[in-house]
Amino acid sequence: MKRQSKLVLIIISVVLAVAISYLFPSNVGKSLTVDNVKISEEKSYVDQKIISVTLKPERITKVYYRGTLVGILHDTNLLTQTIKSEKEKLNGTAFEGYNVSLDQDIYTITENSFWNYENKDGQIIRYLIDNDMFVIKAFEIDICLDDDIKDTIYVKSLDDFKEALQKFVLCFTDQDTYVKLSNHEEIIDLSTYGTQDVNVYIEEVIKAKETGANVDEVYTDVESIFKYLCYGKDYELEYYTVPDYETVQGAASKNALTATQLIAINDNLYDINQPLVKGQKLNITYFNSPINVVVEQQRYVKEVTYPSDSTYTFDEKLKVGEVVEDIAPATGYNDALYTDIYVNGVISGYRQEMVKVVVEPTIGSYRFNNAAVDNRGIFFSLPCYNAYIYCDFYGYSGHHGVDFINLYDPYGEVLACCDATIIERAYNSSMGNYYYVDCGKGIIMRYLHMNVPGFYPVGTEIVRGQVIGQIGNTGIGSGPHIDVGVYIDGQLVDPCTVLPCDQAGRR
Repeated sequence: MKRQSKLVLIIISVVLAVAISYLFPSNVGKSLTVDNVKISEEKSYVDQKIISVTLKPERITKVYYRGTLVGILHDTNLLTQTIKSEKEKLNGTAFEGYNVSLDQDIYTITENSFWNYENKDGQIIRYLIDNDMFVIKAFEIDICLDDDIKDTIYVKSLDDFKEALQKFVLCFTDQDTYVKLSNHEEIIDLSTYGTQDVNVYIEEVIKAKETGANVDEVYTDVESIFKYLCYGKDYELEYYTVPDYETVQGAASKNALTATQLIAINDNLYDINQPLVKGQKLNITYFNSPINVVVEQQRYVKEVTYPSDSTYTFDEKLKVGEVVEDIAPATGYNDALYTDIYVNGVISGYRQEMVKVVVEPTIGSYRFNNAAVDNRGIFFSLPCYNAYIYCDFYGYSGHHGVDFINLYDPYGEVLACCDATIIERAYNSSMGNYYYVDCGKGIIMRYLHMNVPGFYPVGTEIVRGQVIGQIGNTGIGSGPHIDVGVYIDGQLVDPCTVLPCDQAGRR
């Protein structure tokens, strides 16, 4: 038994001796070559093999990006030198003098190691440069809705962002209202006819914090931030070529913009009355913003009310065919207060806050003998519900009608403006689907750009307020609307000479 124990001890001693002589020969304290072996299982962006093992541990620096190893750096001075070099690249740019640092997601760990790695310092530095991991100080702007981040940008200056945001908001409200609301001043409800903005807010929450960002992704000035707020990050601008005798107001109306908006998005415009040059190019791209500016606009209006059909009574005392007007029909009116809701300049809804009957309409009363002769005057009403005048008579050169839109229903119903007979129903490339109607007493009306052909054939008698078609954008137009024209004794006149245009809102 003792012999066997000794034999086992001898065998173990021999095995250990062989192992020691293999791993640690006469070069004690030196390194041992381990060719083509990668002992570390840690994955890295830059592939580095272990080329030797040392008995004495050496200091190494590991570079990590978001928890994943980039590589093992031999000379940490290279980072300092590269940062200096990247800073020098900023000379002559908007960021000259800015300090450069490593991205906040880059960190290094220095530790002792028995492994001797390949020197891939150049590749590690190149990886950091190519992947934009050297950054400058900037501000991160997060646009959030319901705790979700809709978009993120980086800006050089918070003051630039605030100025650009104010410029964008002023595309949808006026300066006085903006100042009042910013100063938390109370805006008194309207008590006379007109409109006013009573509330302006942004749907999203905008958060800002200081951070590091790559030069290429930082917005450097007010104008570039403003363009982002108007159109987002990826956009393609649409342009309008100015014809002869064009005005700022006309160019804006043709392209579904207000004059204020057109001026804001064109650096070469500064005043609504400035002359435009034929051939001039204007940006007419409508807003497609990552943020929503909500404007609540109060509208106090006079709403004309119309009498129902007049009453006719047979009177045998009258001569045959004679008609006597006892009570002339007359319109009445209500006062109404609305709050219209706009999102980035587009109507999205409304609330009726108040309606008050001021004057009741008067129903006409007639007596006749064997002749139901209608001796009434012609009553006119507006061509659509929630009528809003989009472009006036001669709002631009050659515009011979008045454009109306339905504030709350872009493709809403077209209403007959008077009792009439349809005399023409057709289509052409400029007027689109259109109607001509005869209102009597030498008055002819036309309705242009309807979405589909008018609902009734030629010869149909229609009554004021009857639905006769649908608002559209056929022919030459800049958005759904109904263009109403009026002829009196064959001459085109301003439709507002007969239509109650004072009942309609205005852009």
